[in-house]
Amino acid sequence: MISFQQALEKVISKTPKLPSDVMGTKQALGYALAKPVVALEEHPMYDLSAIDGYAVRQSDVADADEKNVIELKVIAKIPAGDHQKIRLEPGTAALVMTGAKLPEGSDAVIPLDYVKTKDNRVLINTGISHGENIRYKGSELRKDDGVLEPGNYITPGTVAMLAALGYPSVIVHKKPRVAVVTTGDELIDISQPAVEGKVRDSNAFFLESALQKAGIETYMIERVPDEAKLLLYAVSKSIESADIIIVTGGVSVAEYNVMEPIFSELGVEQHFWEVAINPNKPVFFGTIGNKLVFGLPGNPVVVGMLFYELVLPAILTMMGRRAVYLQRVNANLESTLTKRGGRLEFIRGYLSWIGDTWSVVPFMKQESHMMSTFAKSNCIIVFPESRDTMNKGEKVEVHLLPWFYD
Repeated sequence: MISFQQALEKVISKTPKLPSDVMGTKQALGYALAKPVVALEEHPMYDLSAIDGYAVRQSDVADADEKNVIELKVIAKIPAGDHQKIRLEPGTAALVMTGAKLPEGSDAVIPLDYVKTKDNRVLINTGISHGENIRYKGSELRKDDGVLEPGNYITPGTVAMLAALGYPSVIVHKKPRVAVVTTGDELIDISQPAVEGKVRDSNAFFLESALQKAGIETYMIERVPDEAKLLLYAVSKSIESADIIIVTGGVSVAEYNVMEPIFSELGVEQHFWEVAINPNKPVFFGTIGNKLVFGLPGNPVVVGMLFYELVLPAILTMMGRRAVYLQRVNANLESTLTKRGGRLEFIRGYLSWIGDTWSVVPFMKQESHMMSTFAKSNCIIVFPESRDTMNKGEKVEVHLLPWFYD
């Protein structure tokens, strides 16, 4: 049996990045860059106005104040996109809009609110600093400057940046194909009536929706009873067609450990089988070629916890992402927690910003079958293996579930 941290490190070390592909910038949302992005030209490409105002020669208005109103002749009106060549001579100004190219000779822009106008003249009663309200050529980026690094997740902001840089397409890592196999004689479909001894297959619904939330389409979903031939066929088909295979159920102990011999027969190399976590220690991870195989317990909450803490980091690593773990914060614990030491435990909780700090409330019902509290949770509280008590009021590590900000 290994620690959870050792298991996580093993998973990440065994996870390859998928090959890269060229994708249109509009379609690249949700992918990760495989190649760096550099500036193809200077940004801004020319000196421009940061505001609506009057471009002036700073020396013309250096002495302006309420008692010494300076009058300048307005020689032009320059909207954004107008690249006419204009030069300010002493005693002149030009009306410029935000983003407009500055006329030659100007070195400051006075806001409209600070001036009065009369006919074709502008009256200025306040001085201004050299360079004020100007965005200089290359002040954001110089040509060939690095802008985005490999592994950057492509957000709407990234798409806008790529468009501004003139990239109609980018090189990204492909997304993995994921197959899900849920096992167990007790499983029935969502549409079937409740029957004693049977449970509806919530794991399939959870995993498909969790993958969708992560931007991954489920390649195939199979529900299979505990029959060796059927399980062998389903897992074999998954390995042939997917990059990551998630199997739930059948990873228990002794005669209930139905998946281990099937993984072995299919040539899956086992990297670990037992992990020191509560409430379920049987967790399988193996590889076959560049494909990953996860065997998770059938308990729905355990599937949820392990997906976000163990499987999702592997998926994001395979996608080439740099940030692969759930966002983490420290929060005040609102009630005391106890457990037996020696194993890590993931606790369902609800995180809020109260006053000037994070505060987290653990749910009372933490049994592995209780999906009701998982449905209400927005975070995971980490209860370290070295601890048997975490006291109310102390700072604890909290992992934000992906829907925290929704």
